[in-house]
Amino acid sequence: MAEYTEDEARRAGRIVGNLLSRERSGFDLQQGLSIVDVEDDSDEFLGDLEILSAIGVDVPALRIGDKDSVPVSLSLIGPESFPLRRRGRFSPFFGPYFRDYLLDYYHRVLRADGDFVRGFERMSREQAQSSFLRRATDFLAVRIAAVRDFDDDRRRGGPSRATLNILQRPGGARISVPGCLFSVSTNSEGLRVFWSGGYYISGNYFGHPTTPAKGVLQAGSYVFGVDGGAYGDDVQWDTSALCTLPGEPSVHLNY
Repeated sequence: MAEYTEDEARRAGRIVGNLLSRERSGFDLQQGLSIVDVEDDSDEFLGDLEILSAIGVDVPALRIGDKDSVPVSLSLIGPESFPLRRRGRFSPFFGPYFRDYLLDYYHRVLRADGDFVRGFERMSREQAQSSFLRRATDFLAVRIAAVRDFDDDRRRGGPSRATLNILQRPGGARISVPGCLFSVSTNSEGLRVFWSGGYYISGNYFGHPTTPAKGVLQAGSYVFGVDGGAYGDDVQWDTSALCTLPGEPSVHLNY
């Protein structure tokens, strides 16, 4: 695991804080650092809060390991057409009908009268914001430290490492960033694997079929889930532990 400094933690905190305030300018990103996933998650999370505030309902959450809970993306419990609401905003293209449709759907699914979606905890919107800020800051600080370690190794002529060619920010240029080879194994064969940053549970495709599924991820702390086989289209998240990269190169999920 890359150990980050206080300065790196402050830099990460400023970036996440700006994203949560919808500030999209003034970033000073070092070479080799991509925040495309954190920025996308921030946009989607803010959109979730907009919906939940409008209907007066708490945020769905899952507990990570033996620590506190983290918010869950509404896209994981949304209607089939939910992806039309892209990354945190009600698109004006779909007009008020689509907004009303989403508000009605989530008011019914996330009823404020005591019932809640099975398998999820509740957390207030204020708690969700605090959790997102704190844990996303830790996530990004680990990544910043890993980029620094990668650059140090390269200058010393150390062993070559995996890299990824990805967007630095949504809609921006593609850059080469340090990557971590990782594999996910399961008890069942033929499952699809998804990853999520350990600050906001959202489904991002990793690979298939198990077992194992292999891929490359940036540094950070992740949880993983699976679907397919006996589990159908509902992703089953194994939140028993965080996997922090760089670190152990694999994880086994009991599915």
